[in-house]
Amino acid sequence: MSSKQTMRPPESSLADSLMPSGDQAALADLAFGSLSGSVRQRQGSEQLSVGRHLAFLPLDALELDLNDPQQRQLGDYELLELIGQGGMGVVYRARQISLDREVAVKLLAAGPWASREFISRFQREAQNAARMQHPNIVTVFEVGTAEDLHFFSMRLVHGRSLAGALHVDGPWGARAAAALMRTIAEAVEYAHRLNVLHLDLKPANVLLDKADVPHVADFGLARRLDDVLAMEAIEVSGTPSYMAPEQGEPGAQPLTPATDIWGLGAILYELVTGQPPFSGGSAQATLALLREARLPEPRRLRADLPLDLDAIIRKCLARDPAARYASAGALADDLARFIDQREVKARPLSSWQRIGRWMRREPKVAAAALFGVGALVIGLLASTQQWQRAEKNAAISNQRLWESRREAALRLQQDGNGFQALPGLIANVEEQEHAEGVGTAAIERREIGAILNQGVVLIDRMIVPDAMPLATELSPDGRLMALALNDMSVRWFDTETLTERGRVDLAALPTSDGNMLAPRLLRFVDNRRLRVTLDWPDYLANPGNGDTYLIDLERAEV
Repeated sequence: MSSKQTMRPPESSLADSLMPSGDQAALADLAFGSLSGSVRQRQGSEQLSVGRHLAFLPLDALELDLNDPQQRQLGDYELLELIGQGGMGVVYRARQISLDREVAVKLLAAGPWASREFISRFQREAQNAARMQHPNIVTVFEVGTAEDLHFFSMRLVHGRSLAGALHVDGPWGARAAAALMRTIAEAVEYAHRLNVLHLDLKPANVLLDKADVPHVADFGLARRLDDVLAMEAIEVSGTPSYMAPEQGEPGAQPLTPATDIWGLGAILYELVTGQPPFSGGSAQATLALLREARLPEPRRLRADLPLDLDAIIRKCLARDPAARYASAGALADDLARFIDQREVKARPLSSWQRIGRWMRREPKVAAAALFGVGALVIGLLASTQQWQRAEKNAAISNQRLWESRREAALRLQQDGNGFQALPGLIANVEEQEHAEGVGTAAIERREIGAILNQGVVLIDRMIVPDAMPLATELSPDGRLMALALNDMSVRWFDTETLTERGRVDLAALPTSDGNMLAPRLLRFVDNRRLRVTLDWPDYLANPGNGDTYLIDLERAEV
């Protein structure tokens, strides 16, 4: 195939504005992409070094005459019409002859004059795009060379670019823009998972099919994450109005997925405001704004922009890459939250704001919930009143019970039975403290104290390890204590020293009925003699019954 290659004057760019008019070599570099070195412009004693800037290369250096059948033929493809052009290439609608299908074919704009660097970039774009198998990323079919022209074929998207749609239709509605950007963000997240950064996300690189479904295209500046660090420190890559600050200052910060998050935010910004975040009169002016100017607030350009979407845009366009979304997937998730009228992570809500948003999102459910809450409140009020009445009745009943116990305790004390009054008084204390709190039942506490103060006081104790006491008795002078034990013995102890003073075994003594009985009753006759009765007869009522023995304590004899 013979081709007609013509050169047209390149469009004005930052490189042009810095180019000495007589520097023909630099002009050829700009035209054909072989920018092997830096272009310098002297201003007084200063030198300004201008690095390679792919965004400012000529838009079209290769032109084919499609009326010529030979120029229409490119290997297995028949070129039908020119449908697009970019910094490195031109795109034709074509027919793949062997499969009889329409495709898009991209050629290097520099044609046969392309430098090795541009050819390498072009092949890298094809390789990166070919790895993508996503419904919202333009699929690459074939990469090849025909008659010294490098090309690759890809799926033809019938429709228009997002840039064209914005030019014709103007800004989009907030929810429609969020839905479109959610799909684009999910596609970019897929690319990132394959370790590929796009680095040139802008409306012109998003194609809309006839159903307005977006397709991410043009991976011409794409880099693998493990290859980004190899980019030259002087290389500026991207489109100024949509590039992240770190792209405009090469070498200052590494390029990461956060760089593409900025590009997504810039597209969303233009979708809802009708203009990119930064736009100067020239590429150089736009870069200066990117580096120095403050982001124009989206709501100043569009007052009806929802606060949540405004917060999402601001988070994407944070100058610090660490302050942007952690991933394109996180951005897609927040856009889904906005569409569903849920709280977005870019703008946390208060509890009342969450309730209000839920009510707007689910009005029927909210109305039913309000009705239910109202019924519950009314029920609770009615129940509270009933409970209060029941509590009052219970309190009255308790007061009556406590007063009756106090009166009974008072009668028992007057009859000399103070210890028998204790259970009722103690019950009052426990119930009143449970009902009214610790510190109540003062009357009962005083009465209990008085009874205990008049009662028996424990002075000491004595342990009898080898038998169990059955009866005890204290001598009239209080110096001896006698114990009747279940081993048929009677022992007496000194109350001062608690030492045993004597012992008598009753097991061998005869009984009236011949049975072995245990000592059940002790009674001191005086300080020297102790009467013991076996089997505990009713001694007071029938003092003559039972087997009774008299023990001489001094001689320890019966």
